[in-house]
Amino acid sequence: MTVCRDCCCGTDRKHPGTDHDGQLRQLEKAGVRVRIATCLDVCEHSNVMVVHPRPSGRRAGGRPVWLGGVLDETVVEYVAAWAAAGGPGAAELPVALMPYVIEAPGQA
Repeated sequence: MTVCRDCCCGTDRKHPGTDHDGQLRQLEKAGVRVRIATCLDVCEHSNVMVVHPRPSGRRAGGRPVWLGGVLDETVVEYVAAWAAAGGPGAAELPVALMPYVIEAPGQA
């Protein structure tokens, strides 16, 4: 999983009251390997997280799923559980995450 931080995602300046470090801890506690990106070029959708398929999920047709506006602890719980279950291609996208799906840059 890639999590955008440092530009506007993950900053108190843009999203005061969101526990950005807590989000990372929550993901890692679920066993999700997290990479930090300084900017994913979709600032209008911050906080952005990209759930990457595991190799088995990729072989099954899974592709990275971009999520935007992930600010709520409950939404992060859904992201963490889905990613821990294998993510794209391995586990069904939770209905609760469907409103957060955004297009990757250059895909529009």
